[in-house]
Amino acid sequence: MMQKQKQSRTTFMERLDNMVKTLRHDIAAGKYRTGEYLPSEANLVDMFSLSINSVRKGLEQLVAEGLIVKKTKVGNMVVKPPGSECVTITFGYHLSMDGIADISYLVSEFEAKHPHIKVVPVQLSILNYNEIVKNYMGNDMLDVVTIRETELQTYEERGELDLLEPAAVNSGAYPFLQDTFSREGVIYACPLVFSPVILCYNREHFLGKDLPEPDSSWSWDDLVRVTSQLAEPPGRYGFYFNYLSEHRWPIFLLQSGNRDATSWIDAVRLSKSIVANRQLFPLYTEEYDIDAKSLFLEEKVSVIMTTYFNLNHLKNAPFSFDIAPVPHHNEQKTMMLAVGLAVNRRSKKKAAAQELVHFLTSAEAQYHIRKRTLSIPGLKKAAEWTGEEEMYRPSRYTMYREIIPTFRTLADLRLTTDRLRHLQRELKLYWSDIVDETSLSEFVEQML
Repeated sequence: MMQKQKQSRTTFMERLDNMVKTLRHDIAAGKYRTGEYLPSEANLVDMFSLSINSVRKGLEQLVAEGLIVKKTKVGNMVVKPPGSECVTITFGYHLSMDGIADISYLVSEFEAKHPHIKVVPVQLSILNYNEIVKNYMGNDMLDVVTIRETELQTYEERGELDLLEPAAVNSGAYPFLQDTFSREGVIYACPLVFSPVILCYNREHFLGKDLPEPDSSWSWDDLVRVTSQLAEPPGRYGFYFNYLSEHRWPIFLLQSGNRDATSWIDAVRLSKSIVANRQLFPLYTEEYDIDAKSLFLEEKVSVIMTTYFNLNHLKNAPFSFDIAPVPHHNEQKTMMLAVGLAVNRRSKKKAAAQELVHFLTSAEAQYHIRKRTLSIPGLKKAAEWTGEEEMYRPSRYTMYREIIPTFRTLADLRLTTDRLRHLQRELKLYWSDIVDETSLSEFVEQML
């Protein structure tokens, strides 16, 4: 009974939020002009399947936003015409978002549909992202911001979730994305795009040596065995990934099956055996994942561990490429990256900020992302759209749907951000043979 009541309340909140968003959008778009009246409360009850009290609650929110006034025994009159006041909001986002989600185009589309809202884009470096966003929000310099699942975890650890305005449930988004951006039943960001970590491989290299292409059955031993045959050092290597990335090395720990020092050391030993294999893996240390894509495009490596986000840099590759799940160790698991949209709780232009979020997560914007990029939209229907493609797409593009049960995030390691950072440093020393396995084991045991 309790579960049924909870679902009923969730559905009611979704309908109420939909009514407010729809009326706010229609007013902004000019469907209801200054001096005109919204549909009667009785009509709104029928339109949005709400009670009369719920409709009045939603209308009170629009009154508080200054969009309408209540005229006793007459109705709810629009008092703020679109374009009469130009509202300027600031939108902070990761530097990579133009390539990942075609953000600049979508913002220009938003402004065309909402001429009374001007969006000032602010591209933010990934370095110290949380601190920059925190400072900007606190000084009223950001109204909307993109946020990753790892950044939300940091805000939670620091007790800073109150920076972000609680968001409404988007019933059309993948449920696991809603969960990723939720804490204790409160959603702090609306899902925009996501990606698992996957393999991307040069099909022509495999065909040229008559070798089987990767599939979901592959273990790491299978990957080493096959890609070693593709390697032709020093000009070409079989496999490469940025093992220093926070979304790469943790995969081996997640696949260990148990959260104990013995299992984790076994997983780390496996990762080192791959990274140290000079007949397979090039001796190349990178600071950013862009170098893996560059090596792949130059055909200096046959297989890379990457994401759907990074496939956007490969769409003009002069050779055929495809994707596959990452190999497994004890368990089949991979990292999942997600990007959401959050509103500054202290924003003085919250209604306009929420309107931008509403548009970027709408079907129109999400279908654009699906058709014009290789990223995966957060809206399920858009992500699973089928039709005539406008660009090159790997034949296994929809593979992510089959491996959703394997998705994990850094939070699943149950380590704080600081402990993850300390662990990564010890692993770098281990991979570089500066500390031995015994020393690493002692460190991991103390940490766990």
